[in-house]
Order: sequence, then C-alpha cells, then structure tokens
Amino acid sequence: MSQFNEYMQTAQSGGSVLDPQVELVIVFGQSGAGLSTALDVLEDIGFSSVDNLPLALADQLVALSVETEQQKLAIGIDLRTTGVDSDAMLRLAENLKKSFNQRCQFVLIEASHDELIKRYQATRRRHPLLTDHNSLGDAIANDRSFMQNIAHIADAQIDTTGMAPADFRTTLLSRLGMSLEKKMVLTITSFSYRKGLPDTADFVFDMRFLKNPHWEPELRIMTGRDKDVFEYVSADDGFLSFMKQVTELLSGMIDRLDKEGRPQLTIGFGCTGGKHRSVTAAEWLSGWADKKNILYQTVHRELE
Repeated sequence: MSQFNEYMQTAQSGGSVLDPQVELVIVFGQSGAGLSTALDVLEDIGFSSVDNLPLALADQLVALSVETEQQKLAIGIDLRTTGVDSDAMLRLAENLKKSFNQRCQFVLIEASHDELIKRYQATRRRHPLLTDHNSLGDAIANDRSFMQNIAHIADAQIDTTGMAPADFRTTLLSRLGMSLEKKMVLTITSFSYRKGLPDTADFVFDMRFLKNPHWEPELRIMTGRDKDVFEYVSADDGFLSFMKQVTELLSGMIDRLDKEGRPQLTIGFGCTGGKHRSVTAAEWLSGWADKKNILYQTVHRELE
C-alpha cells in the first residue's frame, strides 16, 4: 500500500467523540463550592448546561432537551435559583428519578466552612445570602444548613476542599460512572494564508517552505487529498523530518492536556492557497493520529 493510500484510509476513519447515551445531571450545593466548575467539566464532555434556571421550568427544559432533542443536559441549582426550597427540590428529584431512573444523577457539591471563607475573601465576590445584618460566616452556615437538609437526594457528594481542578474533574466523572478515558479532540485544519489564520488554532505551522505543486500544471487543479499531490509534497526532503518534529511535540503534550481535562487542541497547517501543501500535512497528521488512537477531526477550510 502506498503512503498516500495508507494515510487516506486511516484519516477517513476518525470516530465519534461523544458517548451517544443520554444523561441528565442535576448539580446542586453551596455557593462557592464549585458548581460552575462542575458544569464546565460536563460541558467539556458534551453536555449542555444551564445555571440557576427557575426551578419551575426545570421539568420543561428536561422534556425539551433530553426527551425531544436527545441532548445530554446538566442543570446547576443553588440558593440563588428562583423557587428553590426543600419541598421543591424533593419533588424535582422524585419526578426526574421516576422518568429517568439511573440516567438522572443528582450531585451535591460542598466544601468546608473555612475553605469557603478563604475562597470568598480571595475573589472578593459577595455571597448571595450575605446581607447588612449578617456576616460572611453566617451566610455560608445558612447555605450549608439548607443543603444538608436535602443532601439525601444526592446520588453522589463531592467535597472540593483543597481539591485541584484536575482532581475535581476526575472525581466528578468517576462518581457519575462516566468514562475517564481520553476525550480530548485533536482538530487538524489546513488553510490559506491569503485568507487569514484560523481563529481557534492553538499552534500554526507554515508549510510554504516546501516545493509548491501549484507550479506543476498537471497538479495545479488537484489538492493534497489527491494521490499525486500528496506524494509530490511528502517526497520533499524537508517534509518528513518536519512532520516528525510536529508529532514529537504533540506526543508529549496530548497526554498531559487529557489529564487536565482540556477538551480540544487545534493544529493549523498553512500554505499560500490552502489546497496543496497544507492539505497534505493535515492528511498526514490525521493518519498519524488515527494510528495513535487519538480522537481527531480534519478540517480543510479552503476545500469546503
């Protein structure tokens, strides 16, 4: 099998990124304990998230998003949420558990009193229960008391005291029984410098140092997805050594970004017209990613 056929066969086999199973997660807990971080973690793995939706609308949103549109959904609830009280939370838990059983998980996020004091003092944010007639400590204690009264509805409880964000992500996903396998997506894009850099690229590599197939009449109308162009570009003395340096850079980086919960890394390859050298490089790297079992998607901006 030629190098072109090998890379084209693997590059076209990139799989789906997300588990198709529908999940519903209700994240509730003390203000400042990490609810927003929990929602961010769930968004990174494919959930839509809503924070502080009026509790009376929760059932309607679930019916629309999860049951009708088949979306994964995470809802954040704390004492700022309109309509929240113990009875309303118990009714919500009963209704959702009846409809979704184990597909719906309630997660209580909490932290120690002293930890929350430190966090609020560090950020200088105002606690939602703080008034002119109480202290920050009183506000945190009242918040904790309410959450403890409904803690029994939680399927999982997480204390974030002293917990690093990466450890919180691992703990949250583990408690929810979700896969901790690598989920970061490597996006590989080709582009033309004439039309500007990709807005979302983390790294950009200039492939204009390679021989340009544009000046070969029989190759000009083709692209890097065509065998003749791919082999012409990859035969350049500088191509393979350069691409190996790129893969060495990525090999050390991807594992660490995965562990930190990074959802995506975007690599851009550019050339003059965005059809030959950059496309060949993007296809070559896609083949490498497939062989390494890295989740990836390939975007040829100027070919779409």
